[in-house]
Amino acid sequence: MSGLRELGLDFIAEGNWEKALACFAEAVRRQPNDHRARMLAARCFAKLYETERAVTVLHACAEGLLRRDYLLSAIAACRQALPLAPREKRIRETLARIHARASRMVGGKASVPPPLPPESLYDGQVTGDLMTLSGSDLSDTAIAVLASPDPGGQADPDARPPLPLFAELEVDAFVDLVELVDYRELEDGAPICTEGEGGDRIYVLVAGKAEVSRRVEGQEKRLAFLGGGSIFGELSLLTGAPPTSTVRAVGDADVLEIERKDLNELARKYPSVPQVLSTFAQTRMARNIVATSPLFTPIPEAERSSLLSRFVFKGLQPGDVVIKEGEPVSTLVLILAGELVVQKEDPAGGVISLSVLREGEVAGEIAMLKGLRATATVAATRKTAIATLDRGAFEGLLKTYPALREYLEGLSDRRLKQIGEAMRPIEVLDADELVVEG
Repeated sequence: MSGLRELGLDFIAEGNWEKALACFAEAVRRQPNDHRARMLAARCFAKLYETERAVTVLHACAEGLLRRDYLLSAIAACRQALPLAPREKRIRETLARIHARASRMVGGKASVPPPLPPESLYDGQVTGDLMTLSGSDLSDTAIAVLASPDPGGQADPDARPPLPLFAELEVDAFVDLVELVDYRELEDGAPICTEGEGGDRIYVLVAGKAEVSRRVEGQEKRLAFLGGGSIFGELSLLTGAPPTSTVRAVGDADVLEIERKDLNELARKYPSVPQVLSTFAQTRMARNIVATSPLFTPIPEAERSSLLSRFVFKGLQPGDVVIKEGEPVSTLVLILAGELVVQKEDPAGGVISLSVLREGEVAGEIAMLKGLRATATVAATRKTAIATLDRGAFEGLLKTYPALREYLEGLSDRRLKQIGEAMRPIEVLDADELVVEG
């Protein structure tokens, strides 16, 4: 049915909303689970000043997507309906069912199935081709098709589809958040976020795919592909740093954007939200670090996640010192997001900057391994998230994974050499030694 959708999009480009409606409605008549066509048809109804029918179609669309467990797409359908009818009870009830569907197995929440959706007023029994209709005949026939239930698909009541962040919020906060988020439909190649720019929002890829890339030595390097349901941008949102990569749509893609100001507004209204956001960000950061940090490379992949339970998470403000030169060190520091600068006092006065540590790197390993006091000061240059491992847990980890000790000893040796080179006095040559004889 994608051919009918493409034709409908051509009519939209021409501003012919009635012809576009006929295309999308006919696509749904032939294939009731074509919910993208339903969403596009709702847009046509709205442009034709039939707001009530647009909301009705979006409601039917959300219910069908919920039944098939496409929860993010169901949220997107509700999000499009809310500006048209902010007080619409049935849309809010559907959102509550989406939340119940996603959160039924979250710890501490009752495992109660959501209520069944109300009976539909339309049965979709239309046999004629809608492409031949126009005016009120088209509108009346199209709504009978578009507002009818999607007969296929049924969610497994014992399964919980992943829906990070949204499911952990209380239901009223979830509904309010859906009202606040921005919904974007992107074409192939359109940027979702750009390396070095912004950093004030979380992105949720509702449908479609996206490519992640980063500039390396002046060239764009592809890092990964993301699929529907992916969430990204939370590290930049947490630390205030701009994104470290560019994400672009591959083909058509739908994206929800959650801005910092919206989360702040939500947090003022619901006291539980800050803790939910903090836990969400920590979980996401931990998962990323386990997958990418050299610290975990010597550890079998299946055992990495459980190790994070030994770490304590902490947020730093710019200027906060985590390790002070000359003082005892009692923890290994793992950087989750942000950056730390390593500096050493210069005997001649001032300080010498040795390096900048970023996501996945560690600090404090020299003192922890060799029983020394801190060889340098380590401080945050901007908002940074770290995880710390106390000495007892650190020593237990080394006993369990000898390869980890080898990695850290090699790292500490390289860093001690770097410190030695940085502190080596600069040789001063006599002026006569600069004369080259002919």
